[in-house]
Amino acid sequence: MNSKSNASTIQEIINDRMTESEIKSILSKGEGLTIEFKSSFNTEVIETLAAFANAMGGSVIIGISHELKLIGVSINSESIQNWLNEIKSKTSPSILPDAEIVTMGLKKIVVLSIQEFPIKPVALKGKYFKRVANSNHALSTQEVVNMHLQSFNTSWDYHIKLIL
Repeated sequence: MNSKSNASTIQEIINDRMTESEIKSILSKGEGLTIEFKSSFNTEVIETLAAFANAMGGSVIIGISHELKLIGVSINSESIQNWLNEIKSKTSPSILPDAEIVTMGLKKIVVLSIQEFPIKPVALKGKYFKRVANSNHALSTQEVVNMHLQSFNTSWDYHIKLIL
């Protein structure tokens, strides 16, 4: 299966309520353009969500170790809301992912999913990222400018003509 069809299949699974067997299927495929696993919620989760928002969208599954082992997360009644508030306050423009808690055996994992954002680029505390294969890369100044212009379907030529 090529990476584009693999990515769309994974996104289709995540857009619905996920089951334990679907999570296991995603785990067997590993990280990629639209999937990232994290053992806990931290700034790297927000960085990845910003990178996904600047690309084709994606999901971060929290409670999975680097070795792709189910470790689960400890959450209380306000954990998810606190995480969403932190994501919203640290990104610009603010992004707000969908959140889902999936119980696997006696453990819980959290899936944070974000669609491609229409106004780009999305920054995390003033830094911009893009998703390349299975990792996040910082955007250069030129990439930030081009991404911004593309999100408004314009170019430098248009702006230069306005000045003249």
